[in-house]
Amino acid sequence: MDTRTFIETMSVLRHDFLNHLQVILGLVQLNKMDRVKEYIKEVSLEMERLSKVARLQVPEVAAALMVAHFLADKYQVRVLYEVSTNIEQCPVPGEILAEVLDEALNQSLACLAPPGVANRYLKISISESEKKIYLKIMFPEPPHRKAETAQASLAEVGRKLQPYGGKVGVAVSNSGGEIFIVLPQ
Repeated sequence: MDTRTFIETMSVLRHDFLNHLQVILGLVQLNKMDRVKEYIKEVSLEMERLSKVARLQVPEVAAALMVAHFLADKYQVRVLYEVSTNIEQCPVPGEILAEVLDEALNQSLACLAPPGVANRYLKISISESEKKIYLKIMFPEPPHRKAETAQASLAEVGRKLQPYGGKVGVAVSNSGGEIFIVLPQ
């Protein structure tokens, strides 16, 4: 992740926050209190989803996910999160894990970026078992050539996980694609 993109992400978050305040102020001025409550609930749900990412104990990973969320918005891709761990026990240094995750997220977005792709979403799952940590990025079925490109790119960056016992890969089926990162605890 480059610093310029991170700064742009923070700028967009600030802009979005101010925009939400303007919408609420406008609704209050129009005396549409029911809509104010509804809008605040919508914004709160969005913030709750992002706060799961912010609570991760590896700040580099949290930053990579925040930037990916921003980039997904640019491509009109919805991001859904299932985060059931804070990955505190991850043995891989944060900067290496973030680099691999960043490439996995970029490859996922590349599969969804072409204009003809319908149902644009990423489902990001972070979970763990007794011995493993799993980071999965699921998306609708990618074009075959995009999956091959993703596999080659991820194999290169995935070599950085090998000294720690981790791996990264791509799986494609009729129901969709998945980029997975598996790490020891």
